[in-house]
Amino acid sequence: MARYTNKIDSKGRVFVPAKLRESMGQCIVITISLDKGYLSAYTEERFQTIKKQFEALNSMDPRVRQVMRLLIGEALTCELDGQGRISVSSELWDHIGASPSEEICIIDLGDKLDICTKTYYEQKKEELSSVMDLDLTGYNVTGL
Repeated sequence: MARYTNKIDSKGRVFVPAKLRESMGQCIVITISLDKGYLSAYTEERFQTIKKQFEALNSMDPRVRQVMRLLIGEALTCELDGQGRISVSSELWDHIGASPSEEICIIDLGDKLDICTKTYYEQKKEELSSVMDLDLTGYNVTGL
């Protein structure tokens, strides 16, 4: 797993690192994340699995409909161009406060990518470092 930093170009495109292109494939589905300040990127297959899980939930529940509107309704399928870039809509960039020429972080989480502005990432990193004495009792975390 890793974090990569790239700039958004004037057309809203961003380079996907070669290592991630191999694991994500030619098409990447990007949508609003459940976590504030982030977009989430999935392979098409993974996104279809997530979509089916939501479709199995009770659509009479207004919370389910609200989350589906955000995650499924805002999803954008992005195909890699010949140079390894994806074109992300201005609406999705606006959602995380990103604009052309700004640096963004792409965080490889294994089965998905999280995307945020570098400024936001650095802010969250600073907040986390101030509380690094977290009590991880009960979590299966070793080797930290």
